[in-house]
Amino acid sequence: MKLYCDPPRLEWRETGPVAPDFDDIYFSAEGGLDETRAVFLVGCGLPERWQGRRNFVIGELGFGTGLNFLAAWQLWKETRPEDGWLHFISIEKFPLRPVDLRKALSAFPELAALSDQLMAQWPQALKGAHRLRFDEDRVTLTLFQDDITDALPQIEARVDAWFLDGFAPANNDAMWSEAVWPELARLSAPDARVSTFTVAGAVRRGLAAAGFAVEKKPGFGRKRERLEAVFHGPSPRPPATPYQRIRPADGIAVIRGGGIAGASLAHALRRRGREVLILDPRGLAGGASGAPSGLLTPRLENADRPHVRATLAAFEYARRLYADLGVFEAEGALRLLVNAKEEARYAAIATAMGEGYEIREDGLWMERAGRFDPAAVVRALAGDVRVITKTESVMEASLVVDCRGAETAFHELGKSAGRVMVMDGLPPNHPLVWGGYTSATPDGRVLVGATHEKGGKAGDPDLAAKRLRSDLERRAPELSRQLAGTPEHWSGVRATTPDRLPATGETPGWEFGSHWQGWAVGGNLPEADYETSGPQHIILSGFGSRGFAHAPLLAEALASDLCGEPSPLERLGREAFHPARFAIRQLKRGQI
Repeated sequence: MKLYCDPPRLEWRETGPVAPDFDDIYFSAEGGLDETRAVFLVGCGLPERWQGRRNFVIGELGFGTGLNFLAAWQLWKETRPEDGWLHFISIEKFPLRPVDLRKALSAFPELAALSDQLMAQWPQALKGAHRLRFDEDRVTLTLFQDDITDALPQIEARVDAWFLDGFAPANNDAMWSEAVWPELARLSAPDARVSTFTVAGAVRRGLAAAGFAVEKKPGFGRKRERLEAVFHGPSPRPPATPYQRIRPADGIAVIRGGGIAGASLAHALRRRGREVLILDPRGLAGGASGAPSGLLTPRLENADRPHVRATLAAFEYARRLYADLGVFEAEGALRLLVNAKEEARYAAIATAMGEGYEIREDGLWMERAGRFDPAAVVRALAGDVRVITKTESVMEASLVVDCRGAETAFHELGKSAGRVMVMDGLPPNHPLVWGGYTSATPDGRVLVGATHEKGGKAGDPDLAAKRLRSDLERRAPELSRQLAGTPEHWSGVRATTPDRLPATGETPGWEFGSHWQGWAVGGNLPEADYETSGPQHIILSGFGSRGFAHAPLLAEALASDLCGEPSPLERLGREAFHPARFAIRQLKRGQI
């Protein structure tokens, strides 16, 4: 089992990269960029069709070298509507290595500035969805790294234009299989346009059967013909689900909570030009998000499951975001291993994760981990958002999101209090992690953490310091011996859930159980979704000790929902974090 996609096997010729396993080229030898513009951009009626649009969504099958994305981005940059956003969604089973991607794109110097920005954010080859943002030009790229038949059902979007650009159907059956066409219909907006280089009969028939009006057009270069199509529907009605996305909502967003969850959501909404207010009597980073120092490490699990993919993507998203904000120390981190069982477990995880994870004599090296100043991160994310601390303030708002950590109004949340201590001494060159951890603080001292106490009370600070010091002595005795001075204490309360995963979305209303009870115990799916009356009760909470790793991407997902945009998550990943999951489990067990 592995959590990453294999890179393609490449051969390099004068005209560019070739995929020998598919006996096909990545771009035309007769001018790859010109072909992209002629076949895909003009073929989908661009730039005319995105004029006056708040959101325009392009879907692509076969990201390859990213040439189509860069060409669309360049055209968007030159012609975009003032307040518009371009959302580009693409699927790629064999993502190129960074060195190969850079080499391939070097053939197009006029795209160099955009290529450099893409390379700066190029994700690891981990399976699942990866959201890249290019805010200056109001462009997002959501790259699904997976087999197309697995990836398409995970996309949640309304697509306005399709670029079908996989390798030729004769050598790439999966990309053009019968399972693809109903998914394109499910995802297509009314009058969505399709363009592709191929005129294969199976492609024409598949599109037509799915509701597209198909027409042959003159080809590019030596290709005699190509296809264009328009979706005339009908759009398949999506099945009812207890795990609905948040309904789009305009107006001022009032965020309750000034910690990492609230600041992440404020940042995501402000990047879209939304007006935001934060309400927190303690101000920014006044609670569990205000620790003296923080570690950014991935949640490691040797399983290819939706929540694993999503949390790994969240870690990578947070890492890129914090680096862009200048608040991340990319030192790596070492997971200390104390016995043969742990060594075997983490060796398997390192193999499953691929690049950036290595078993060494002293533990598991996590190259992409690092540390940060929590309060600095929260302040950087919140930016110039107005923060209201007066508890007597009363405000009417149609959109309120509860991000108050352990104080969030959701009955499934629990509390776990914890303490850390800071002492003088020579800090490690990089964080050390076990059941606890140690790292440098922003001011160059040594942080040791953390205790976990069920409930909202962190316990006696001196007793906690003794336990932390004893733990450090066992794991890193040389570091422990050179600590000096009196420990400084800090405590906070984490918000937890029964399955240790975050909770984000609309909480179930009082009629939720009666609506879904029959289905939960094996009955038929309801004909319609359950809808609450009145404002949505939306939460972003339950992060435990991983708020800084997971909150930014889940806030991006929530903001995407509120603004009517494509989701940055796989559908099953989003559902794994939905607050309704607890009620459904209880219904299945007959507890409601």
